Amino acid sequence: MLVSILYLLAITFGIISSGIYLIMLRKSTARLTEGWRKSAPFKNFSQSISFFIIFLFFALLNELITSYFARHRIPNAYVFSTYFSIATLLLFSFLFIHTQTRWKRYGYVVLYAILVGHLIQGGYFHPLSSHPTATYIILNTVFFLAGLLHLTDLLINPKTDYFTFKLKICLVFLIFPLIGNILTSFHWSDITSDHIINHPFIFLLQIGNMILFYFSFGCVFTSEIIKLYRRKGV
Repeated sequence: MLVSILYLLAITFGIISSGIYLIMLRKSTARLTEGWRKSAPFKNFSQSISFFIIFLFFALLNELITSYFARHRIPNAYVFSTYFSIATLLLFSFLFIHTQTRWKRYGYVVLYAILVGHLIQGGYFHPLSSHPTATYIILNTVFFLAGLLHLTDLLINPKTDYFTFKLKICLVFLIFPLIGNILTSFHWSDITSDHIINHPFIFLLQIGNMILFYFSFGCVFTSEIIKLYRRKGV
């Protein structure tokens, strides 16, 4: 119960902060010329934030549904598969908008196809399916590689608009999936051998890593809100 509450608080924090940031961003540009407000960079950035808000709403809905199913002992692995298919599409859309290199954009498409293909091939959309440990490693790897693609594109084009914000989001994509894979590997070794690592402790660390993953987005948006406020643009 406590874990579910922490999940909901972390995601809600992200939704509120991202929504406030988008509102403040639009207000801060209201005094600028119409050409800037309708320019492709600003429209793309505003659209990407909208994708992020929708992603967080889906994350909140997923947590509510899976928590309800868990309390009533209803299999919910297919809910997880559906959520990750939609959520990954939204997050990759965010990265796609802010990536300038064409082949890296195609890379997101390939990574997404790998993720969805794995879920379909494994039959993980079936109501009675369950996810093996390997699935979580694949999901984390896909997210990490997508973040790596975006990072290399950012470093090649450091003078792009909102560079700092994009870099922060990119680091979240890199750090937490990497930690997730390390912890999952330890968990895997624990359940496939006599006793290497304390399984419950690793499991708790995995849950904490996921909560911090969502919470970090709220922190990033909050820092951007503070920047806008200090500029007195709204």
